[in-house]
Amino acid sequence: MKTQRTKEISPLEKMTKQKMAKIIKTAKREAKSSEKENAVSIYDVMKNSTSEIIQKIESKFPTYAQLYTDLYTKYLHSMAYLYGTYYLSEMEFFDKVGMNKTAIQAFDAYWKSINNMIMSQIDMGANFAKIYIQFRLATIDSYDTVAHHMIDSYAKAWNQFNSYNKK
Repeated sequence: MKTQRTKEISPLEKMTKQKMAKIIKTAKREAKSSEKENAVSIYDVMKNSTSEIIQKIESKFPTYAQLYTDLYTKYLHSMAYLYGTYYLSEMEFFDKVGMNKTAIQAFDAYWKSINNMIMSQIDMGANFAKIYIQFRLATIDSYDTVAHHMIDSYAKAWNQFNSYNKK
């Protein structure tokens, strides 16, 4: 590695001062011309930064969705296991006690009504989430419309300002 660095430096050491000055002037001229070509406005900086942040957030959506899916799947499996174990112990207990068939049928009807109520609440929760998201999307659409009108007004104001400035 040291010999490679030495080979890279040695032509530099043999160079005359005039040749070095000429190379530096050329490099400065090229840098200035590339600066002019690559002139960036504040708008470009803000737009590029904002776009980069938005793309980063968008790239994380699948990760978040998968993580929440994994979380809820684990939760539901845990609950299914808990109630499965609970079911086996209850079955053993009530088999030994000898419950009346009419009482068991009444208990079954009661749990079916609770089950139906829970199912309708799950549907209502899903519908609420759907309506809530639709509301938020409509709000963003309204904001976009207002922002476009504001930007148009801003552009018109700048055009008027520039036209007065030229006079």
